Amino acid sequence: MSSPFLRTAVTANRNIMRAAAQPGMKKGGANALNGDARNDLIKKVLFDAPPRPPVRLSPEELARYETIENAWKLVRQQRKQEQSEGLARKFEMIRKANAELEATSPILFKHSQSKERNSVFPRQLRTLTETPPKQIWNYRQANTKA
Repeated sequence: MSSPFLRTAVTANRNIMRAAAQPGMKKGGANALNGDARNDLIKKVLFDAPPRPPVRLSPEELARYETIENAWKLVRQQRKQEQSEGLARKFEMIRKANAELEATSPILFKHSQSKERNSVFPRQLRTLTETPPKQIWNYRQANTKA
C-alpha cells in the first residue's frame, strides 16, 4: 500500500532523472555548479519535493499528542530548574571560598581575583581530551629525576 505522497515523490524523481539523462545536457553547462550537471540534479532531488498534505489527527490522537507535549514541557522545566539550583549552589560555594580565602590570606585573595594577561597557569594546563598527547612520555624529565 503506497501513499499518494510517495507516488508523487517517485514520479517527480523519475521526471528529474529523465531530464538529467537527456542528451542536450552538457558537462559544464551554464546551470551547472563547478562544471558538473550532477550537482543540479542532486539539488532538485533533495530540495524540490512536493508539499506534504496537512496532518489531520483524530480527537483521541490530538489529546494524546497534547498530553505528551505537556509532559515533555514539564520535564524540560524541571531539568532547567535543577540546573539553575545547581549553579546557584556552586556560586554560593565559590562565594564562601572567596570569603574564607580573604579572611585567611588577603595577599592570595588579591592574586586570585586579579586578571593578569601574563599569567602562566592556563597555558601550562593541558586541556582534557580523549586523544593521547603527541609526546606520550618526557624521557629527559624522567632521567633527571632518577
